Amino acid sequence: MFHKGATAVMASVTLGYFVAVKDEGIFHFSAEEGWKRLFRVKSRIHVLTYIGPYIFAAGEKGAVLRSADQGKTWTVSRFPTSASVWAVAGRNDGFVCAHGTYCLYLSDDFGVTWHVAKPFSQLKEPPVIRSLCLHGQTIYIGTRIHMNHGSIWAYDLTEDRIRRISRERQRMTASMMMYQNDWLIAAKGAAKGERGEVAVRNVRTQEEFAITAGPAVREKSFLDVSEDNGIIYVTSSQDENGFSRIYQADLAAGELKWFDTIRGHGWRVANREENFFCAGLYESKFVRPYEAVRLAH
Repeated sequence: MFHKGATAVMASVTLGYFVAVKDEGIFHFSAEEGWKRLFRVKSRIHVLTYIGPYIFAAGEKGAVLRSADQGKTWTVSRFPTSASVWAVAGRNDGFVCAHGTYCLYLSDDFGVTWHVAKPFSQLKEPPVIRSLCLHGQTIYIGTRIHMNHGSIWAYDLTEDRIRRISRERQRMTASMMMYQNDWLIAAKGAAKGERGEVAVRNVRTQEEFAITAGPAVREKSFLDVSEDNGIIYVTSSQDENGFSRIYQADLAAGELKWFDTIRGHGWRVANREENFFCAGLYESKFVRPYEAVRLAH
């Protein structure tokens, strides 16, 4: 059933992981209990995340799913967009943000009602939104490759104002997360012939640096980043042989340390300390680094 791989994953607050499988739906997986289907959905899910007491899932053609009971039941709705939703973020007070092609969808009641914000309304050729990271009253917006307006923007919710904090002409920002309240970590994918990187920026001091996989490995793209208890994992796109890699990021050393390999793109990764689950294009893999690897398909 799982030979097609998975498209999204997140760690459960109790046990195991929630996993979205293409054409199959949303499942729960744990090493102790195996696989259990929670909800059948044909839409491809690109992101799973906790916001307050809810689980949110979102994906292709504006699909948005929400569960208030740890995945037992779900409500399904859609944003008025044909775009894929790659990112949803929020706070415990009910604020939720998601994205369309160029706009943001904002909610103050855990996704019951939504309104639209257009942070790029002043740009004649706006970039396509690819990732989001919420930090206080600021939404960090990562874009697809755009020659004039690509990279990361900071949208101030209080003042309804946007500013560009980094510039990229040849890279997209596939995924972002905030680490230790100050460090914005971004997984970036590159245009053909260029090299992907993991960009790290202190949003308070503006200090920034990049981490790559080292001179021996030229990753075209990094796709996702996950952190738990100070341990950070990063996934890559597949290489010419059809395999991608999962790295552990050491920010202090400025290094990506190779940990494992998976067939196809490493779409998403979620971890509980050293243990991680990678949702890959062709296979899903649950890894306890100091035990035998388990293929979750």
